[in-house]
Amino acid sequence: MNFQDYQNYAAFIFDMDGTLIDSMQHHQNAWQSALDQFSIPFTSEQMLAMSGMPTLQTVENLLADAHIEGIDVNKVADAKEQCYHKLVNSEIQPTPLIKVYEHFLGEKLMAVGTGASQQQAEMILSKLGIADKLQAIVGADLVAAHKPAPDTFLKCAELMQVEPQACLVFEDADAGIEAAKAAGMAVVDVRNLWPANYFVD
Repeated sequence: MNFQDYQNYAAFIFDMDGTLIDSMQHHQNAWQSALDQFSIPFTSEQMLAMSGMPTLQTVENLLADAHIEGIDVNKVADAKEQCYHKLVNSEIQPTPLIKVYEHFLGEKLMAVGTGASQQQAEMILSKLGIADKLQAIVGADLVAAHKPAPDTFLKCAELMQVEPQACLVFEDADAGIEAAKAAGMAVVDVRNLWPANYFVD
């Protein structure tokens, strides 16, 4: 990573899962457990396409794709989140992008904009030891429209009191990259910075 490439921006906005936090294996295992429990079919391509979406929206899309009715979306989502909480509570590791955070800490404004719930995001970032050093944390329940809509990143900019054009977004999902561009922000696809950890069957 060349830090000089990021120097011209006043503020950084990080996605969380798969971008700042190496949690994709936990998500993979939690989805596998929950979807198997309710006999909901899925493919690796589906999960990759929905990367970054809130849990409820992902479940709704999977049920619609499989033409399944009569399953309580909230119960599936709760099963996934409960499993994920158990896994992530046992181990939280940062990705190499933590070096960007550490290098610019105190120099740049920084926020996290995530498809995770506000409570979950604050818990994970607190365990990582950075929650109180961020200028903003925006979870899925703080905005009306989720990625690929720009609302999450625009809310981050609003809370940091900077213009969208002054922000650089770091993302690992197509939906998040689309959201950043829709917000009028520059974006770094972190999948180009290290080997991607995709959901696999």
